[in-house]
Amino acid sequence: MDTLYDTKRLPFPIVLLDEVLELMRRTKNIVIISHRSPDGDAIGANLALKHALKQWGKSATSACVDFLPDYGFILPGSLEYVNDFDLNTTDLVISVDCGSHKLVKFHETKPDIFSGKIPFINIDHHPSNDYFGTHNLVHDTAAAASFTVYHLLKYGKFDITPEIASCLMLGIYYDTGSLMHSNTTPEVLETNAELLQKGADHKTIVKALFHTTPVNRLKLWGRILSRARFNGKKAVVSAVTEDDFKECDADPEDVSGVIDFLNSVSESRFAILLSEDRKGNIKGSLRTQNDNIDLSKMASLFGGGGHKKAAGFSIPGKLQEERTWKITGDNLS
Repeated sequence: MDTLYDTKRLPFPIVLLDEVLELMRRTKNIVIISHRSPDGDAIGANLALKHALKQWGKSATSACVDFLPDYGFILPGSLEYVNDFDLNTTDLVISVDCGSHKLVKFHETKPDIFSGKIPFINIDHHPSNDYFGTHNLVHDTAAAASFTVYHLLKYGKFDITPEIASCLMLGIYYDTGSLMHSNTTPEVLETNAELLQKGADHKTIVKALFHTTPVNRLKLWGRILSRARFNGKKAVVSAVTEDDFKECDADPEDVSGVIDFLNSVSESRFAILLSEDRKGNIKGSLRTQNDNIDLSKMASLFGGGGHKKAAGFSIPGKLQEERTWKITGDNLS
């Protein structure tokens, strides 16, 4: 085992890692779930684990209730995602990057998924995680769920192939903003260097995540940025409506990344982007560069969660502009 990842440096008790690996060894049909509206980390961690389990001869299926964003399809195995599965023929369920059981979403159609009848491994890195699995591999200071999966694969002595390295790198790059966010630690940089050595397709990953922007997305971002307001709380606030998506021929996934521009205002304490999701809900994305603000606590007031500097929530409602934007709905008046 590499010196960096000897047992003294692992973020989990050895007994927990051994239990998780033993579960994987003695089960055959495994479903790996990415959270709803999957992002780069949820996809990368999922597919890396899927490729690794196939080294053990497992039948591993990647599942998500929603479609993948375009950049996700650069990863090997991404076309094999399913949006449903048979729980009765499943021996083990694993979720990745789900900070809450609500994000799994499959429990709405498969109520037994959390019953404990089928073992459930919860792999995550969010401090707000509600430990909903029978086994919880939650590294709440990790930069990404992909980093948590990396620890597991290293300890389990899986072969980090170029395919696995690319999946993990995309996940880590997504959640660290191309290694520019404050969660980029020396260990993250060392891990990234190893993934490069293992054959990760760095050029394709960076281009897909940060240098591929269709015109309709630029138009949508233009509207969001033009609406940005600096309020009395020293927060930068903007919003995007269902009409904006229609008029720009864009999708809710196209807002990904624009929050970082809102968060770049030097005088602001934090940034908020409110967006309608075409399903009668409002998604709130929160970001800050301020060490003294915990956005996960703010998001929890609306049933959400996340990290100290990056959090989110989703609630029923519609957006209405007055002097600034507010959320309206039957339970919010």
